[in-house]
Amino acid sequence: MHIGNLDPAAEFFSYEADFDIRDLVDLDSVMEEYGYGPNGGLVYCMEYLYNNSDWLHDELDSYGEDEYVILGWCHYDRNHLYYYTVS
Repeated sequence: MHIGNLDPAAEFFSYEADFDIRDLVDLDSVMEEYGYGPNGGLVYCMEYLYNNSDWLHDELDSYGEDEYVILGWCHYDRNHLYYYTVS
């Protein structure tokens, strides 16, 4: 079993992630570079992941078909941010 973190704002884990979106893009850097607040920064991070989805595909493809991957995601109350940005 493998664990991946897809929360760009995550700070503390009770587990060790095998791959982490913060290696691709992280909320603090986005907020600092673009002057976004937390919500705008999260939207940017998810759009960045979408536009660079090959990173996620590569991470997932590195595991065998018979292996499980659990994905840690943002808090449930942030999901509305991503719903409204889908085109």
